[in-house]
Amino acid sequence: MPASPETAQVLQVTRLIPAPPAVVWRCLTEADRLRQWWVPAPVEVADMVIEPQPGGRFYTLMRMPDGTEHPVEMMILQAEAPRRLFFTDLMTRGFVPVARPMFGFAAEIALIPEGDATRYSAIARHARAEDAARHAGMGFHDGWGTVADQLATVAPTFAD
Repeated sequence: MPASPETAQVLQVTRLIPAPPAVVWRCLTEADRLRQWWVPAPVEVADMVIEPQPGGRFYTLMRMPDGTEHPVEMMILQAEAPRRLFFTDLMTRGFVPVARPMFGFAAEIALIPEGDATRYSAIARHARAEDAARHAGMGFHDGWGTVADQLATVAPTFAD
């Protein structure tokens, strides 16, 4: 279970997803499913790669409504199907450090069974309070909350 309530360095979003953890896990770790909910609409995913194993690539190319594109390269730290996915923007594929990470965070997405549903908890841990404050100021709660809501809409449409 996620261990961290919000602190000066930790941001968190939690939602109940009306699908079992195995389905939610596939929505989180398969690019064709992930691209359907990972960025807040009206932003679109133009390209996506996820390799759910330690050192694996986690890449999203976001296309903004005005057509500009924004690439995000991250790395998977750990994948525990169907329970947890850890990733970071501090490194890219193969444990290569990033000179200037976007947010300087390590994230955990925990999937906790709750009846026939899944408690989705996304936690972003930052080394410095100012990085967390900047991430929050850029819309962490609205953005990550929106994508969790999008997941809640998409996940029940898939059957495993």
